[in-house]
Amino acid sequence: MKIKLLSILGLLTLGLAFFSCHDEPEIKENELEFRDTLTVMQHVLESGRLVAVTNCEIINYNTENATPSGFEYELLSDFCKDYGIELEMLVNENLDSCFMLLDSAKVDIVAVGIGANKDMKRRYMITNPILKQRSVLVQRLPKDWNQMSTANEVENQLLRSPVDLAGKTIHLPQGSHEVKLLQHLSDQIGDTIYIVECDSLNSVDLVKAVASGLIDYTVVEEYVARMASIGLRSLDTKLFVSVEQPLGWAIANHEGDSSLLVELNNWIDGFEQRNLSRILAKYINKANVFSTQKLSGDHISFFDDIIKKTAKEIGWDWRLLASLIYQESHFKLDLESESGAFGLMQLMPVVMEKYGIDYDATPAEQLHAGGQLINHLNNSLEDKVTDSVERVKFVLAAYNAGLGNVFDAQRLAEKYGKYPDVWDDNVDYFILNKSKPQYYKDTCCTAGYLRGTETFRFVQEILDRYYQYQATYSE
Repeated sequence: MKIKLLSILGLLTLGLAFFSCHDEPEIKENELEFRDTLTVMQHVLESGRLVAVTNCEIINYNTENATPSGFEYELLSDFCKDYGIELEMLVNENLDSCFMLLDSAKVDIVAVGIGANKDMKRRYMITNPILKQRSVLVQRLPKDWNQMSTANEVENQLLRSPVDLAGKTIHLPQGSHEVKLLQHLSDQIGDTIYIVECDSLNSVDLVKAVASGLIDYTVVEEYVARMASIGLRSLDTKLFVSVEQPLGWAIANHEGDSSLLVELNNWIDGFEQRNLSRILAKYINKANVFSTQKLSGDHISFFDDIIKKTAKEIGWDWRLLASLIYQESHFKLDLESESGAFGLMQLMPVVMEKYGIDYDATPAEQLHAGGQLINHLNNSLEDKVTDSVERVKFVLAAYNAGLGNVFDAQRLAEKYGKYPDVWDDNVDYFILNKSKPQYYKDTCCTAGYLRGTETFRFVQEILDRYYQYQATYSE
């Protein structure tokens, strides 16, 4: 029995050797698929890269600077960093083409806000929501709207109900989820909404086309509309044509392999919504400001128009307010300090909450909130410093150090024989020296220790720059 077994094994060995000297048998494609037991996520990790496609690069992905940036890019970069892999980002403005890339396995993910409707869920795997957005109608304000005597006169010439879309022609990006949205809305209102799909224009392009009068209407996501309404004052974006819809990323359905989806969902769920909103706001505001304005020698910043508007509301010279903003943020929309101060005017979270803004706030909303804070400080000091010009210095100090420290310095000035309503060489001395125990521990003080050199320089540098602005820029 032992000899027979050895003989059989020997014959098998010779047979295999003989077979290997000839052409290898053809391996069928389905056999290769059967042998490939790696999951999608394992393939991504093994290749060391994630390939994504996005659109609307003005917000989602741009390479204008040396370092790529953008909302979708920043999020996916963080995800890839956590897994030690590289991100390869493609851009295609046609959403249908994005899905063709996904269907042909040329990309791993469509990193565009995709509504998780039944059709999408049937065809693809959709991640947990990155954002929740509504779709809005973009329309032009009536001709000479800014010369009309009442708001009602303007309102009466605008579409204000989805029913008003009956018979209207709406231009949309080809393949966008707004196409199906309006088709469904057309059925609901029992009338025709004429939809024109544009294969080479994204939502931002179409918003600009409405503003320029090339088309009458488009429908875009709320964040795009918000961006457009900042820089293009002739637009109205108040009509919502959908309920709030969760938007996620799309992944190909590889026979139910959800490995990549699971990892993305775990990462998304661990990302605070507050941070997502802040990142989106950063790119929306940047995209709008730097794509619609050209800075000339007659401008201090890209925000001069809204600075002038806010300055008028609070009774300040706009160049003084511009100097304060430069001191705080150097006109950087997304700047956030270690202490949590945010935006152009570096408002603390408690101040933002008090004046009704958050990290989604537009530049105009940020400045309006900052203006309200300045008004509050000015009103609190009005009885203590009656000279309005002199009071500006106290307001600036309070903006930096808080009213409590300014009141302490005024009480110290009065106690030590100085003028409590004069800044230079009087109250500023006690601000500068309030880090000394003999002052911050004085019984007339309630706000405690202050690193006063920072506040002293803050006031001086803003005023010095303001005087330079006065000499350079007209009122």
